[in-house]
Order: sequence, then structure tokens, then C-alpha cells
Amino acid sequence: MSVYTVIDRLESSIKEGVWLPFGARIVSQDQLLDLLEKLRSTLPDEVGRAKAVTKEKDRLIEDAKAQAAAMITQASTTKTQLLDDSEISRQASERASQIVAQAERQAREIRRGAEEYADGVLSSLDTSLGNALAAVHKGREQLATSLSGNGSLEQRAHS
Repeated sequence: MSVYTVIDRLESSIKEGVWLPFGARIVSQDQLLDLLEKLRSTLPDEVGRAKAVTKEKDRLIEDAKAQAAAMITQASTTKTQLLDDSEISRQASERASQIVAQAERQAREIRRGAEEYADGVLSSLDTSLGNALAAVHKGREQLATSLSGNGSLEQRAHS
């Protein structure tokens, strides 16, 4: 069950509560506690997904580093092989520098793209978890208001 489904059910339970004077509601404590427990058990899944995204970002960065290292090694090997003749040597040096620069640019682009992707996913998850937490706090505040309102009504009924 997703976090949003649990929050929707929690909101629905609060809205379906019996209205009392002064804006208070009576809601099922067992039902709310059950929904809060489901929400609590769902959150580790969301955190797990965030960890998976971070792990994937790290893997992409490592792949980019490995590709860059392979390209640099290839460029270095090519450069060494072409050092036989002065003209060939000059051309090889230029080409090797271009390959190294290209490899470094590509590595930076791949790394930046992986970090931006991971940041976007983590930002989205941060927003989702923040919204879920805000909904839980709001539900608890409404429940606390409802519970404190019920006590006042019961005291008046006994008076």
C-alpha cells in the first residue's frame, strides 16, 4: 500500500467522523491508529527506494569514471604508438590531447547527468515524504483537538 493511499484513507476517516458542536469530530481511534501503523510500515519502502536511487547514481558515476579511465588509457596508448616520426608525433600528440579532453568532457557530462537525475529523484521523494509527514501531523492535530473537545463535552454533560 502506498503512502498516498494511507494518507487518503486517514483523511477520509477524519472527514467521516461525527460532527460535534464547536467544530470537533469523533473519529475511530482504532481506525486512525491502524492507518498510522500502515503509514509507518510504508515509509521504509519509500526510504528503500531512495537508497536504491542513490546506489544507482553511485553506479552510474563509477561507470562514467571507468569509461573515462578506459578512454584516457586508450588515448595514452595511441599517443605512445604514434611517437615514431616527428610529424606523426606532433599529430599524435594533438589527437591524444583531443581524445583526453573529449573523454574528460564526456565523463563530466555523464557524472553531472547522473547527479542531476539522483538529485531530482531525491527531491521528489523529499517532497512526497514532507507532504506525508505534514498530513500525519495535521491528522494528529485534528485528532488531538477532537479528543480535547470530547473531554470538555463529557464534563459539561456530567455537570
